[in-house]
Amino acid sequence: MPDDARAKGRDIVVMGASAGGIDPLIVVLSNLDPKLQVAVFVVVHRSGESPSTLAKLLARATALRVVEVEAATPIVHGTVYLAPAGRHMLVKHGHVQVTRGPKENRHRPAVDPLFRSAAWAYGPRVVGVLLSGRLSDGAAGLWAIRSCGGVVIIQSPAEAKFAAMPRNALETLDPDHCVPAEAIGPLITSLAGTPIARSHPVPAQVVLESQMAELRNDDIRHVSRIGTLSPFTCPACHGSLWEIDDSEVLRFRCHTGHAFSAEALVEGISDSTEEALYSAVRSLQETVAMYQRIANRERGSGRDKRAASFEARAHKAQMHATAIARLLQYGIEVLPEEPGEQKQVREGT
Repeated sequence: MPDDARAKGRDIVVMGASAGGIDPLIVVLSNLDPKLQVAVFVVVHRSGESPSTLAKLLARATALRVVEVEAATPIVHGTVYLAPAGRHMLVKHGHVQVTRGPKENRHRPAVDPLFRSAAWAYGPRVVGVLLSGRLSDGAAGLWAIRSCGGVVIIQSPAEAKFAAMPRNALETLDPDHCVPAEAIGPLITSLAGTPIARSHPVPAQVVLESQMAELRNDDIRHVSRIGTLSPFTCPACHGSLWEIDDSEVLRFRCHTGHAFSAEALVEGISDSTEEALYSAVRSLQETVAMYQRIANRERGSGRDKRAASFEARAHKAQMHATAIARLLQYGIEVLPEEPGEQKQVREGT
């Protein structure tokens, strides 16, 4: 990438999408001129469990070169860099890299690490674009971009298939632009030709959290510099969580690097509770089976009184298992889903 790019305009475009985000992403990319002097970096929430066709899908939508990043790769204008499933993508000076760093907002890849790393590396040259999705990944990353002099674009929640992600970002900070997906491509074109300042201070918090995504400076001493110890525990590793000193977004980090918005933390706690309840049902059912086995053995030996005692214990354990199973059957969701929204964890969600 030429050294004088910062004098030409904003040439680093980072985009984040989750549930319902593939269609607007395709719209944005299809509206970009292949001759435009920008590099585009894309994160879509998806698991790493199966091969992806997303890169091929995006390549059919744009004349720009689409690369699914697998290792450290030089940054070249006219290229779309796609985060691989199951790994974060980070923008560095002159190259892009991937890492299996800790999940953020319960995702890897996540939007915040990409946005934050780009803000640190390229400051005012960055354009951050947030599209359709659930919960609030991307809001903290947009704050980092804004803090480093970049431009923030949010897809209009009114047209987003899943409005929570853009809406949460919109409630967190005033974007430079909140527009339909169709208008984002032309905006990027305009911004790419707008001269910008040559430098902008980078908040220490942006630097430190970017390093945490690379498993650097992720110990207790460093996380204590940017937050205060909270009474909550990390749903991922069960360590202590620090409430991050962020005036814009309520969020949390553990010292191993897992990060959560408040909404993502609630979902994580809810899932942990569900797992614990299923474990309790299993344990109680095994207890029932064991008590019944003992009772049958005692009754077969003529010890009816002892058999009746174990049968009563089996009955009590079964009642407890049934009660917990009913709780699971009727649901323990803490955050209501949006109308028409289906719980998802598949590619593009």
